[in-house]
Amino acid sequence: MMSGSPKEFGRACWNEVYNRIIGAVVFLDDNSAECLHWDGGLFNLLTGGAVAVQSLSPFECAKKEHKKAVFITQSTSTQLQTIREIIRNSDFVHCILISCMSLDVVYLELNEGKDVTDIVSAGKAFSEATKQLEGMLVEWMGKKQCSTEVIHVPIFTICPTNAVFLTPPYQKIYPSFNGNLIPESNSIDLYTLNSEERSQVRRLASGLNSMFESMNLKEDVFYMGVYSSLVAGVLENSPVCLARRKNCTNPVSLLIIDRTLDLCGITSHSMECLLDKVMSVLPRFPGHSNDVAVDMSPLCEANVITHPDDIQLAAGCLYHADDDACTQTFDYMINKSQKEVMFDLYNKLSKIDVQKSPGPKTLLKVTPLSVEKIVIASKGNYDIIGKHIGVLQQALGVVQTLKSPKRNQMELVMGLERQVHQSLAASRESTSVLHQNLLALITHVYSLTGTEVSFNKQHEDTLTEMLSVAIFEDHKTLLSNPDPGMATPEGCAEMAGKIMKKLKDVSQMRKILNKYTSVLKASESGVGYEYVGVLQQLVHEMTSCERPELSDLRHRHDGLKDILRTGFNMLTSKKSRSAKHPLDNPTVLLFVVGGVTAEECKQLHRSMITSGVDNALIIGSTKFVNPVEAMRDALDI
Repeated sequence: MMSGSPKEFGRACWNEVYNRIIGAVVFLDDNSAECLHWDGGLFNLLTGGAVAVQSLSPFECAKKEHKKAVFITQSTSTQLQTIREIIRNSDFVHCILISCMSLDVVYLELNEGKDVTDIVSAGKAFSEATKQLEGMLVEWMGKKQCSTEVIHVPIFTICPTNAVFLTPPYQKIYPSFNGNLIPESNSIDLYTLNSEERSQVRRLASGLNSMFESMNLKEDVFYMGVYSSLVAGVLENSPVCLARRKNCTNPVSLLIIDRTLDLCGITSHSMECLLDKVMSVLPRFPGHSNDVAVDMSPLCEANVITHPDDIQLAAGCLYHADDDACTQTFDYMINKSQKEVMFDLYNKLSKIDVQKSPGPKTLLKVTPLSVEKIVIASKGNYDIIGKHIGVLQQALGVVQTLKSPKRNQMELVMGLERQVHQSLAASRESTSVLHQNLLALITHVYSLTGTEVSFNKQHEDTLTEMLSVAIFEDHKTLLSNPDPGMATPEGCAEMAGKIMKKLKDVSQMRKILNKYTSVLKASESGVGYEYVGVLQQLVHEMTSCERPELSDLRHRHDGLKDILRTGFNMLTSKKSRSAKHPLDNPTVLLFVVGGVTAEECKQLHRSMITSGVDNALIIGSTKFVNPVEAMRDALDI
């Protein structure tokens, strides 16, 4: 069985940091700060001995009397330049660089364009990077008497539950190739990518490798999707990974899946899971990808105008690592129904209720108003607020979600989605649903139909025109980074054309699959059709007692010895019956490149449990994602 869990891995990493911060000014990049939030937050550093905590910014520096600095960073070239500026504007004599990225990858990036093959193949990249970075720190401090330390601590995970982990530093990684969803060539390797994309693949693979080393895991790598094949290739063949597998003993099946094979689940507004609803309605917590900003003005006197940008009042959030009751509620927001979460919140709030509202046992239904009433009764009572700040933030977040006008908009889109499913399944031909000018829904439709439906050209031309008009009228909110050209009809028409090309690519993503080409299945009730995602189909077949052949799930072989052992069988698409199966190992780790929803995590775990197999399932991904974010990732807008 596995040694430890992803949550224990993350905690062990932060303990390594806490051991080094006494008397230091700590500088963190945004991704490390997000990871810290899920381990306990700022006070972990301050109570652990740090004299100050600051963001990793070229505009920051330390006070004259502060002589020790700890930098917690992903060690990108930009961040190293920032560290240089901070050191030069401060008076440090002791600098510790904690690289969250493995130093063998940092070495490749520091020496981009140079031939370092011999050093890498000899396994010396890590030590050479350490020397190089220590030399840079000494040079920047410019003192004869100074000390430096460079270490690797793989801080890159957060754990919303014990069986789910996300990777904030890799939140922007998406299965694309030089901006395209589909690679231009069938023959693809790392050097088909541009240098930034190549670095992202290496960084993601290196992070997983560091986790496996800490947890003593030796993986069988399976993959589905072209991008995932690249990540699998690095894990299988890099010298660092090869060396680690020789020493690790606990077997695990690692399944790496491209999100782009199925965008339906994450662009759907039909959400059962309360956390997905909150993530879709409330803005992100500033600088974070996996928590939301809760408007705290109902509890205090501040007159907030533009939450969460108004700096008069700090935003609240959902996750509170140091409060067991809150972590339990967060787990419920993923794994239990909305009704159960509401009763849970009401029950916890009733213990601090200053107005003595009806007890939870006497209520037939807990509404947003009944929860809000208890919360607002605490307004201005800062003793109560201070003691119960976590549950109050969670309650406000849920209330603000369920009362938001956005919920009505989402209900409308949900109704449209249901009509789309039944219409497409019944006719299997183009319908007028493309005339709906809702970009997330359109992305959902194109991914849903895949290669099974060819849309009428006239309908698509009409849609392109509608998109062009929508971009012209609303480009500031529709596009994440609008450029000045969007103010002209010509610029909007060009953008609409690019979006249509991406949508057509989305519909082709499952073309490489054999069995999971369709995600629209007849409902088990016998009435209508329903969406059954690629991940859900994979887990269902993987856990089937009949052990059907998982032809779409490729397995990374060990190299030449497998070719000799299997002859030419491995070169054909049909696998031999002796092929590796994910359930051959006691733990299955399913990692989705490009984001998941909380609902997917819940359903996949439920499928695993109800199947009756004894294997444990861990789900990892780059981030939690909502429909609008998923659409923007896929269409790159």
